[in-house]
Amino acid sequence: MKKRLAALMPGLWMAFALSFACQAQSLQEKIGALVAGHRAHIGVTVGNAGGTERAAIAADALFPMQSVYKFPIALSVLDRVDRGELSLEKRIAISRSELRPGTWSPLRDRYRKGKTVFIPLAEIVRTTMTDSDNNGCDILLRLAGAPEKVTAFLRRHGVAGMTVATTERAMHGDWPIPFRNSSTPAAATRLLRLFEEKKLLKPRTHAFLWNAMKNSGLSPERLRSSLPPQTPLIHKTGTSTAFYRKQGMTINDMGIIVLPDGQPVFVTVFVSHGKEPKAVTEKMIPDIARVTWRHFTAPKKPVKTRKTVLFPAEEKNRDRS
Repeated sequence: MKKRLAALMPGLWMAFALSFACQAQSLQEKIGALVAGHRAHIGVTVGNAGGTERAAIAADALFPMQSVYKFPIALSVLDRVDRGELSLEKRIAISRSELRPGTWSPLRDRYRKGKTVFIPLAEIVRTTMTDSDNNGCDILLRLAGAPEKVTAFLRRHGVAGMTVATTERAMHGDWPIPFRNSSTPAAATRLLRLFEEKKLLKPRTHAFLWNAMKNSGLSPERLRSSLPPQTPLIHKTGTSTAFYRKQGMTINDMGIIVLPDGQPVFVTVFVSHGKEPKAVTEKMIPDIARVTWRHFTAPKKPVKTRKTVLFPAEEKNRDRS
């Protein structure tokens, strides 16, 4: 009897492996179908908490991050808070020249008077992440030490495919510059995973940034729009249509979707060189979120295995095995 069970075990494990592979392949095929035919450079990574189910398209290709890069910048600044070098409560002196016109900046609109204004660090980080404030981003880069300091923070945590190289101000200058702030989809998803696993920040700063990203209402037509209401989504978007005729559009979203059972799913969608109408290109992102949600919330089909038939002699001696 033991010999017969031993002979059957490889077959049972093979049936389980094939069933699992089919599920992963199904997610890969569905996402692949959504991005096929679009006139754009597209990178996608999707993965569950354990990394046992994933889909990837151009996962190791470099893409311009645009405002997605505010996420690693905020992490680097909050790391300084954790080390006691900065405080969320501290009011930071901001010169009027740092609140420049001609760019998206709720902070500038909020602080209209004075050559120098004093803004709590918590407000700068929150507005930069929740409202994607461009001036706030450059202020945080100053507080981080420099772009290379943010990249060094990433490298210390094993994120090799993401680089922060320049400021928002510089990115407004010429179209090749945004490509210096680059990331692979795989690196972005790794950073999200480390953040969700609370391996980057202390509990207080982690909760602060988590809530800032969770409360972001920017670009609701992306990952947010196809998820059920009240679904927790912790994300950061990035967009550029300024140099459309030269390079095409850049439309990004990366985030953590929290499933009904509390488990996270990590989704990164980077799109560059988009040559279609913005609405057409952008629709890929909620479509990917919808397929991802359905895949990970659908009831899992039980694995069918062949029932072992016992011959009379085996049945008689079964309890002796």
